[in-house]
Amino acid sequence: MRTFALLLFCTSIACGSGLERPRNVRASVSADAIEVWWEPVPGVSGYRVQLADLDSRAPVGEAKFVSQPRARLPLSRATGVWVDALRGALSERAVGFVTGGAAGGDGSAWQIFGPADFRNGSVHVSFASLSAGEHLGVLLVNWAGKDTASASVDLTGTAQPGAAPPRSAALSMSTRPPPISDLAQEQAAGPAAASEAAPQSAQRSFCVAQSLDFSRHVRKATTRVASSDHADFFVDDEDAAHYQPGYFQPIVAAFEERVWPADARAFGLPTDVDQNGKIVVLFTHELGQHLNGGWLIGYFANGDLLRSRDGSANCSDSGSNHGEIIYLNDVQNGAANGFSPAELAATSYPATLAHELQHLINLGHRCVEKRCDGPEQTWINEALSKVAEDLAGFGWNGAQGRGEGAQYLTRSSGSVRGYDGRSLTHWEGDPIGNYQGAHSFLRFFTDRFGDVLPGAVAQGQGGIEGLEDALGRPLPRAMAEWATALLISNEPSAPYNFSGAAWSPLHERLRHLDYRNLGESATMRADGIAAFVSGPSSGGSAEVIVRSGEEVPPHVVVVRVAGALPR
Repeated sequence: MRTFALLLFCTSIACGSGLERPRNVRASVSADAIEVWWEPVPGVSGYRVQLADLDSRAPVGEAKFVSQPRARLPLSRATGVWVDALRGALSERAVGFVTGGAAGGDGSAWQIFGPADFRNGSVHVSFASLSAGEHLGVLLVNWAGKDTASASVDLTGTAQPGAAPPRSAALSMSTRPPPISDLAQEQAAGPAAASEAAPQSAQRSFCVAQSLDFSRHVRKATTRVASSDHADFFVDDEDAAHYQPGYFQPIVAAFEERVWPADARAFGLPTDVDQNGKIVVLFTHELGQHLNGGWLIGYFANGDLLRSRDGSANCSDSGSNHGEIIYLNDVQNGAANGFSPAELAATSYPATLAHELQHLINLGHRCVEKRCDGPEQTWINEALSKVAEDLAGFGWNGAQGRGEGAQYLTRSSGSVRGYDGRSLTHWEGDPIGNYQGAHSFLRFFTDRFGDVLPGAVAQGQGGIEGLEDALGRPLPRAMAEWATALLISNEPSAPYNFSGAAWSPLHERLRHLDYRNLGESATMRADGIAAFVSGPSSGGSAEVIVRSGEEVPPHVVVVRVAGALPR
């Protein structure tokens, strides 16, 4: 696994200079050059434009200085471009990526084309010669496109439009509703509430939102059932009879031996607004039996860090417990959804603690230790928490987690929303289409760049720009690489792949991506993806034609595949 170094592109704004980074950087291959253009930046003296390799983050060729927001650079194999806005000694960098242009590409094994490469509603990708038996994969990335955008993919030449591939044996998938871990989002524009010491007693009362309904809290009497170096564990007194003696010992051990070390190493230490030096974990049935097609196994509430403690008898004030608190559902509600008490103690509860602890740490660093405009974007925050489960040894390390990942690799059908049924960035709370989409995205880049990546994302400036800084590439390019790895990963000719020990080769451990045949059309979610694969070539030339009548057509990836792909 490669090591990863975070490059900080945005420095002058943090220092209060007011210099902006260039926006909407685009680069495309023309007949004899790479054309680069971007939106002008007010108040600059000029720009420095440098082609780059996005993987190594190394410059390619010589930089060019220009006064206008466009440049023409020599043809090269560069995958990216850096554009620095200049004003005196100050500079502010933006990163773009190079697309294949409108001339049909160069026949490479992996090519990407952008909206600017479309002519009269279509982009054509030509191949002078394919090998016999070679297939073509086409991926559409609907970045910044409208929801339900449509596009069609056709093929001419010696390759077949599509053929029914052999069906692969998918990992056995549970019919139980998947558990959902979530956080309650609340805006935080000003300073957080001042620290206030928590009550120190084996009996405490807490305000709890029933089934994530934060318009109403109930006050619950609880008893501490376990204590460790970094956490106190409380149980709703109404639920005390649901737990056998010794039940919490494996949960406490997993928290101390796996969860706390993994999250603290990746994301840093949590805040301590209640001055007790510990996390509080509260088990209560008030989370409810069912939620959004699954069941709510746990959550973290932003208000517990950002608001003063509610001292009212019926929790009618802030509803805040003012502390670092994680809420977990009761074992009886778990049983109602098909999860045994032993399974919950061994995997589901500890995995959820890893997930929610990341949310807690993230908000504390972002909005308690400093001022903020609000929590991290939900899809990025959830991606970080899903990878936190992996880092603690859960998530895709186990059969249940891999089963949920396998469901994501299917096309949407009925209640299961697979990879083509949800947006990557627009959050709808779907336990497969949203959670596993965000998970698989950040999981892919964590595999590539190392376990330091999630912390770099969490500790950056936040939002898509912060994510792009940590990845070293614009999000549409990152989505294209991730989508490619979903289609072909660890197979021959795969340019990108997942590489975790517990899930590689990906398609043997999970399942193959359920793609469409070339010659079909697709409707895509905003910031969503679609996948197509051709039949085998008989050898000779071929051309892929992608048509879209949308104002913002999709990015198009065409990848050469050495052999047949099951699905």
